[in-house]
Amino acid sequence: MPKNPADLVLRVRLKERVQFPDLSERLALKLAAVTHYSARAHFGAWHKRIGSPDFSALAGVFTPLVYVELESNDVPLDPMAALHVHGETYLARTLDARGETRHLVREGHHKLFAAKGQPVAAARLMNVFTRYDPDPARRRITELPAGLGLGKTPSRLTELPDIDTLLGPARPADLQEASPSIWHYGQTDANRHVNGIEYLRSMEEFVARFLAERGHDMRRLYSAKARIVYRKPCFRGEGYRRAVWMKGEDVPVVVGAFAKEGDAADARPAVVVELALGEHDN
Repeated sequence: MPKNPADLVLRVRLKERVQFPDLSERLALKLAAVTHYSARAHFGAWHKRIGSPDFSALAGVFTPLVYVELESNDVPLDPMAALHVHGETYLARTLDARGETRHLVREGHHKLFAAKGQPVAAARLMNVFTRYDPDPARRRITELPAGLGLGKTPSRLTELPDIDTLLGPARPADLQEASPSIWHYGQTDANRHVNGIEYLRSMEEFVARFLAERGHDMRRLYSAKARIVYRKPCFRGEGYRRAVWMKGEDVPVVVGAFAKEGDAADARPAVVVELALGEHDN
């Protein structure tokens, strides 16, 4: 046990059965499926340590997912063999400009391997401690709840990417939806809002259309990496518009943003997704 109980590291080794809809025609794991296989390592070990959330009464301190990095190596798999998951999760904090704690974070790093040891995919997931409150100052938590029994703060420091990290300098979008799309009930989860991976699936579809219009061969390209920042939840029945910016053309890298319908034109996006494409040899 570390001297500071908040510096504990939870490590897990799991096997996850491959689900057929998560495989591409090349029998490779789809990028949007990676979190399905890393979820038990990231959330299960933590909830076993501190208890499961009460989805019927969302109150008090909770730790929403605010940042995700995903990578898929497009390795053909044996659908009948389990994936091996090696994961670890730990607590950390970010600092503000004065060197004081800005956020308390739970960060997880998880790797997926095929049965014979080939690297298949990786995920980095970051959750921030917060509470339900309309006031941003009161939402922020800079000390761990006493009920966790982990002391006040972890020693480890980390960096938490934000929307500006992905978007970069402001410039007009290369493509923007003229009319809104609508989030529906089937895209929500027990957190009572749109599931985080639905943003990736939605943006993959939009980016594919965008790249095809620019002359890219979508028979050869596949989603290889993603970085996602969640700033504001979306809910069933809400409208949204997608916009994309090209960051790299030869090996396409595209940044996409989701704007809530009804927000001011200069409002910050609800979610931003950076998507890097890979290319098949055949």
